[in-house]
Amino acid sequence: MKALLVYPTHENCLEVVKTYLEKGISAAAYPARLTSGEGATPPNCWNHDADLAERMGFSVLMTVCPSCRMKPQCKRSGYLHQTQSVAQAKVVVCTQQRVAHTGLRQLSSGRDYVSIHENPINLLRPGLETTHADLVQVKLVLDRMLNDPQFLDWFAEHLRRDDEGHVYADSELAIRKERQLEFTRLLADLVDGLVTTLQLAERTVPWNTDEHRKVPVGMERTLFYACQFSGIVMAGQPWRFVLSAASGEIESAAVIVAERYIAGGSREKPFLDKRVVGYRNNPPNPKSVTWFNDATTTAERLQSILGCPVQDRTPAGRIEMLQKAVQITRDITRRTSAGMFQNILRGVLSDRQQFERVGIICHSAHVPAIESLEPNYKRRITKFAYFGSGDDRSSNDWYKQCDLIIVAGTPRLPPAAIAAYLVQVGDIAAACNQPTWKTIHWDGRTESGEPVRVRSSGYQDEAWRRAHCDLVRAAIVQAIGRGRGILETGCEVLVLSNEECGLAVSQTGFELLNASAVHVLNVLRKLTMETPNNNILGKTIVSTSEIVLHTTLSLVRVREILRHLERRGLVTKVGERRGWTPVTTRDISDIGLIETAGSEGKSSQPHIASQEDNHDATASM
Repeated sequence: MKALLVYPTHENCLEVVKTYLEKGISAAAYPARLTSGEGATPPNCWNHDADLAERMGFSVLMTVCPSCRMKPQCKRSGYLHQTQSVAQAKVVVCTQQRVAHTGLRQLSSGRDYVSIHENPINLLRPGLETTHADLVQVKLVLDRMLNDPQFLDWFAEHLRRDDEGHVYADSELAIRKERQLEFTRLLADLVDGLVTTLQLAERTVPWNTDEHRKVPVGMERTLFYACQFSGIVMAGQPWRFVLSAASGEIESAAVIVAERYIAGGSREKPFLDKRVVGYRNNPPNPKSVTWFNDATTTAERLQSILGCPVQDRTPAGRIEMLQKAVQITRDITRRTSAGMFQNILRGVLSDRQQFERVGIICHSAHVPAIESLEPNYKRRITKFAYFGSGDDRSSNDWYKQCDLIIVAGTPRLPPAAIAAYLVQVGDIAAACNQPTWKTIHWDGRTESGEPVRVRSSGYQDEAWRRAHCDLVRAAIVQAIGRGRGILETGCEVLVLSNEECGLAVSQTGFELLNASAVHVLNVLRKLTMETPNNNILGKTIVSTSEIVLHTTLSLVRVREILRHLERRGLVTKVGERRGWTPVTTRDISDIGLIETAGSEGKSSQPHIASQEDNHDATASM
């Protein structure tokens, strides 16, 4: 049996291929096209025009490859050779992005079994988008093609010269160029109408075009060279949207309008940020069994997108959790400052000193804060990633490298992203609404089973609330799943978020630990190592006044911090006047301030983190 396995990132694909090869199974992964690199990842494409075409939204194979002077070398040892050789393997592995661009039916042709891992919606409904600025650049190119004599002469030219030097009229070339000219006129009309719609839109509105035509042979290549000839620079990939719209491939589209505020400006005068989004239909191959492995997408949602029956094969019941997974209802957003995020991390890490290998999944804005943590804390962080990076919901390395995973934050999305998702799943009417975002409450349970009401935020509109749950809760649940809590070899997970995610609410919570407290603690540790002669019962002690001499803080402030550290169980006061000594991890375990690794924590929680270990749904087409 030949199979196609689809994963979010190239790193995931390489992990899977390695596993199959170790078992003696023929497997290969589609490579990334690279025009630069060295060492283990040398370039496999030597034409930088390919990068330019891809950035504009053109197909590299349609635009650059046909006339590339490096094509013979590419066929021998480059990207073309690699992609052709991959297809010979029994098990072919590729990224979701490749499937979205190339087409699920094309890639799964001749494959009996297709397995799609993680969020399949972006693969089944690939997104295209563009902005007013890029559409204006497209309009300039099309207007020049239809009005510049050089371009018009090229469209009219259909003479060829044979091997003997005789000139003759090629009727096939004339037809091909005439079709390209007519399609260029269609594109120009489409872009004119779309630019007008974007200019007039003051709120999210649906968009569609009635006139469709098949993209003529060589059209993308002609448009690419027209862009190069005109010296046009584009920020996004407008040609993907424009060509898909003109050829009738877009299933649903809308102009998304969102209010934006200038930093430091008036909150009464927002400007309107506008973009047009569209989604193509990318259905599975009806001749292949397609299996969706995802812990968050429902069979009902898949069925509405696919338009055919979907069998939910998720096993009944819940699997007992072997590793502890709890939630602290602290809201961490993208706007949480780096300093506050570090205070939170220090507090959490200080309360859990038995964990020496800690992984962190957070917002991308907080990654620099992790990298700039003090050495005593940073050395314990063995792996970190941010929401949306791919590693946060697909890598299997987390539980192997970590004893504890901290999911720090709520990956909420702006209203424009929720509206775009509603367009993607076909609910355009709901996308055009403007729902209210306000405080909501949800009911949970503590670790001991006591009911607790948690304050959070959410939409009042039912469709928007469900879409928000599809995206935000799913991201948290997938991050929790990195701990593989149903395995004996899994690791514990702690979620810092006030978003409901199916976990028990921690009864212990945490306290912030700011930079001043860390500084005092580090000074105390350093002094106790430098003055081993002050020894009482095998512990070195340092007076408060001595600590003050090594800081810029006042005596009152140092005393306040030491009392805070003592309450946290990080330092111990020796006698009434003698001084202070830091508490080691062993000391903390001995006096029972923290659980030792492996103690307690084997609670049986509802199976949320590990649902992705099961096969959620299969669509037999």
